[in-house]
Amino acid sequence: MNENKPEIFPAHRLVAAFEDGQRLTFDGFTYEQAHDAMEAAQGEHGDITWFDGVTDEHYENGVYYASFPPPPHSPFPIIDTTGDPNFEQQSLL
Repeated sequence: MNENKPEIFPAHRLVAAFEDGQRLTFDGFTYEQAHDAMEAAQGEHGDITWFDGVTDEHYENGVYYASFPPPPHSPFPIIDTTGDPNFEQQSLL
């Protein structure tokens, strides 16, 4: 990768296997855009035999990980009402 250019990750990435043995990835700003590109490749590579969303260090089931909202955080602590002196206060999440 060129050190001066940042990596750009599209919002959706699908992977598909075709009759001719090729296994290719398809990117899009929307799921439909990636899926349409995948279907368009059937003219060159034959029917799709299998497809799924990519899961790797940047994607979770075809969706770019930064697209997910952060997990909820509860500001309320868990308080032990049993009076255990060894109890440590913990967050709900």
